[in-house]
Amino acid sequence: CKFIGIKREDIIKMIKYAEFCAGIGGFRLGIEQSLYKAECVYSNEIDEKCENTYFLNFGEKFNSKDIFEVNANSIPQIDILCSGFPCQPFSIAGKQRGLEDTRGKIILKLSEIIHIIQPKVIFLENVANLKNHNKGETLRFIKKMLENNGYDVYENIINSMEFGIPQSRPRLYIIGFNRRKNGIVNFQFPKGNGKKKTIRDILAKGDYSIPISKKWEEYVEYYTGRKRESDLSFEIPKTRKKLERVSELCDLEDCILQIRSSGIRAYSLDLPFPTFAVSNSGGGAMIPVLTKEKRHISILEMKRLMGFPDEYKFNVSRTDSIKQLANAVCPPVIREIFDEIVVSSNLDAV
Repeated sequence: CKFIGIKREDIIKMIKYAEFCAGIGGFRLGIEQSLYKAECVYSNEIDEKCENTYFLNFGEKFNSKDIFEVNANSIPQIDILCSGFPCQPFSIAGKQRGLEDTRGKIILKLSEIIHIIQPKVIFLENVANLKNHNKGETLRFIKKMLENNGYDVYENIINSMEFGIPQSRPRLYIIGFNRRKNGIVNFQFPKGNGKKKTIRDILAKGDYSIPISKKWEEYVEYYTGRKRESDLSFEIPKTRKKLERVSELCDLEDCILQIRSSGIRAYSLDLPFPTFAVSNSGGGAMIPVLTKEKRHISILEMKRLMGFPDEYKFNVSRTDSIKQLANAVCPPVIREIFDEIVVSSNLDAV
């Protein structure tokens, strides 16, 4: 046998993949943490500020910007096409215009690219609400489109908190296997890695890199009962006169406040955080607040909330850094799904 005396890791195939709507490289981070050798040979993203962050961490610029201008024949041969295509058209936090939204039409362009280049596997991510958008018709349309391109399609909602991330972030994952190139595939989504983390597990005690304002110091005093409304130096809006929600196990003296346009919610530090998101306005006003230390959570803690490594770097503004993180995929979830994809499709075979 020609492989006698050669280690398996020296002969396994290098998996090649492309990342569309790459953002700041969440798919790439997850795949790089995989058990298997893989190389990103093509990346696409229109946001120039994301490109700055991506280049800082991976040393590469994007191969293309506007996906609607991409010529599929210019894409190198790949095994897997990955994309966290824009979620805003399908999110319950948005107008839910779906495929009528320009961003919603990106999935149509992706389908065109897939039809031409025929990768062995498709790996897509979006908000959980895509499953129910337009009474399920949107997802049925997307699945049928991919099936017509020659793929067996699997979809499932997976929550990041089952993968060691201290955040409840359910997302819809769509996996497609090329029938002609894979044959019969027995794919199952991972159930989780058994690791559970809470907000308290990822806090960097004493990190005052994003201090709260004097007004927010008063808000903390008010919500913890140390000040009455009449003691405040400002008029409190109707939506903030009472906490909109208080989670179980929540100690208001030592909790995290989630700031939403509808009101303020208090959550226990001994539970996972709800879905991490920021308003389009960004800035410090909407960043969660820790009541005990009277500060906003830091960029470091936000990276941990999303499953990004501590050493991941940013060279854009704080507001842009937060937006980029809030829009990213969670790398530990990507890693686990990627490993299952490789096993199911035998992608690493020589």
